[in-house]
Amino acid sequence: MPDSVSYNFHIRPILSDKCFACHGPDANKRKAQLRLDIADSAFVALKETKGAFALVPFKPNESELFKRVSSADTAYIMPPPESHLGALTPYEIGLIEKWIAQGARYEKHWAFTAPKKSVLPKVKDAAWAKNEIDYFILNKLDKTGIKPNEESD
Repeated sequence: MPDSVSYNFHIRPILSDKCFACHGPDANKRKAQLRLDIADSAFVALKETKGAFALVPFKPNESELFKRVSSADTAYIMPPPESHLGALTPYEIGLIEKWIAQGARYEKHWAFTAPKKSVLPKVKDAAWAKNEIDYFILNKLDKTGIKPNEESD
């Protein structure tokens, strides 16, 4: 599980695969008048469930989204079994819970944000890296326990 959960990197793909078919931009297919693809809609009171909100920042257990995706009750769980979208995995549920606990911050689509240079990850053998990309590759190899090829050019 990542330390910090990103809407664009972690949450948007889950919602896109499992939720946007019924709670996305298509007004003709939208259920319960709930849109999860934009923050303005996701934080308002739910019309069909009195006193409930899809998302309550910092409070996953008060957020209908979390309660429904983590439910085992087939009459309550989202996405519903008849949608044939499949239930969320425990990892996906954990990401949503952590994202809400961290404030449920929406981010602009990546295409509309200026790129930022990433901080180089720590590696065991910085001398092996010949360029910045090598740091990312070596970091992943270090995490998986794979040793890089020692052959030189």
